[in-house]
Amino acid sequence: MADGNLEEAFAWVKRQLRRELWPREKQFIETGGEACPKGFKSSNRERPRTDDDNNRFDARLIRWLLTQEIPGIICRPEGVTVMGLWIEKTLSLGYVDCERAINASNCTFQEAPVLRNAQLRGLYLTGTALPGLDAVRLTCNGPIKMNKGFVANSCIQLGEARITGQVDCGDGHFASQKGPALNLSSAEIGADVFLNDGFTARGAVKLVRVQIVGQLTCDGGRFDATDGLSLNCNAAVIGADVFLRNKFNATGRVDFIRAQVTGNLRCQSAHFNGAFNAEGAKIAGGFFWENISGKVVVLDLTETSVERLNDDSGSWAKVKTPKLSCFRFDSIQSDMTVQDRLNLLGRKWERDIPFPNSAAPKRNDFDPQPYSHLAKVYDAMGHRMDAAKVRYARDERLMWATFFRALAPPKPDTFGQGLAFVSLVWGCGYRATFGYGHAPFKALRTALLILAATVWLANATYQRGEMAPANVDILLSEDWKDAINNGCPSIQTASCTMPLRLWENTPAGKDHEAFSPSIYALDLFLPLGTLAQKDSWAPSKNRGAFGWTLHYCRWIIQLSGWLLIATAAAVFSGVLGKKD
Repeated sequence: MADGNLEEAFAWVKRQLRRELWPREKQFIETGGEACPKGFKSSNRERPRTDDDNNRFDARLIRWLLTQEIPGIICRPEGVTVMGLWIEKTLSLGYVDCERAINASNCTFQEAPVLRNAQLRGLYLTGTALPGLDAVRLTCNGPIKMNKGFVANSCIQLGEARITGQVDCGDGHFASQKGPALNLSSAEIGADVFLNDGFTARGAVKLVRVQIVGQLTCDGGRFDATDGLSLNCNAAVIGADVFLRNKFNATGRVDFIRAQVTGNLRCQSAHFNGAFNAEGAKIAGGFFWENISGKVVVLDLTETSVERLNDDSGSWAKVKTPKLSCFRFDSIQSDMTVQDRLNLLGRKWERDIPFPNSAAPKRNDFDPQPYSHLAKVYDAMGHRMDAAKVRYARDERLMWATFFRALAPPKPDTFGQGLAFVSLVWGCGYRATFGYGHAPFKALRTALLILAATVWLANATYQRGEMAPANVDILLSEDWKDAINNGCPSIQTASCTMPLRLWENTPAGKDHEAFSPSIYALDLFLPLGTLAQKDSWAPSKNRGAFGWTLHYCRWIIQLSGWLLIATAAAVFSGVLGKKD
């Protein structure tokens, strides 16, 4: 926009350049900031591959125009527009308040622009090739577009930038031989960030401590690490969703450590080769881990909190080592069964128990928190049986871990180790009978097994005549004395009859309480004392192996009955059993 004599402006620029003006430079001055080669079509824009008189341009003219150094020339209100040009020298706008937008689309820059601490109304580099960019602490009151074929072969530095609009790098290609390919660390972005639709980065993309008001979209982007890190969003604050979907591909570590995401973190139909670390992240929406391919060396969700967990078994199978300590979620939307969840938790990373003897076998410690939290979520969702299965698996592993920890102190404590063995025995019995309090009806199975064995033993003892009346008056009666004198002296042989068989035929024997193996077993097992069998009959320990066995086993049977019933009462009343 000419405000004076163009000849004066041309003469001033020629003195600064020390040469004649090129055609695009004259066009730029005449129009007040707009230039493009002849024949450049908006429908088929391509950046120049070589320089010629039709596209050659000196970047310094942009600075001189924006800083009003060219006499009589005022920049257009919409800003500078140069398209399809071969731009030489350095565009240096460090600390310059331009109050204009710069549109340098489909250009080829020979030197990296310097926009450090500059102020712009917008930066449009669509389809442009840069050898790098230094825009640290740039203030941009509009969008930044490095998309649709944009190419950078060195780091694009936008650290600590303040950008009110979008950052659109869709189909942009970023590479760096050393350091990050794209650095937006500590930037404040007032809209969305797009690293999608063919976006590629060879070198890390750093979004450390970035604040994004909108969403972060990486759908279809490819991130290849050169130093082990492909996408770094540590401590990022993202005001909407994060999308790593639709053929998203990361080779190298992806970090969302301590990130805060207001929406969802969606990892769907994505390919990972490396670690995924979201330790301490807070995701207000859902965490989606679905249709994952590749090989995830570690998925670290330590102390990560999400509202909803959406996942599938196939995606977890791609994870070699899941770290799930203190991973919290409020609900689950998944087709995974409780057994799938238990298989996953069985693979989670655990610390090693330190044994004093280096030759001792390696033992893993056990962190019960992921099991407890999963059971709590199942309870909240109404899946009580699944919650009980999870708690049962937790307490079984906790029992063994506690036992091995007791064997591991640097100075072995004999008394402590003895208590550990007692505790292990109690734990195994508690598991078999009550499922650690989470499957109390297992006690019914145990009781039925004990009763069935007692019935069989009592019946066999009675049939062999190795039982006797338990009443003292009967044992002192003449009928019983005659049976003793006329019957077998001890163990039955072919030539004698057991005293019980002889006594049963007497009037007193016929009127005595009839023996019932089932009721006798119940009378022994149940601590009731009201069935009149154990008070009426007793095994004879000297008349055969069955009598001897039942004589001594009845104390064990009675004790097991007392223990089972007392423990059952404690479990059902809530005194015993792990209640989360």
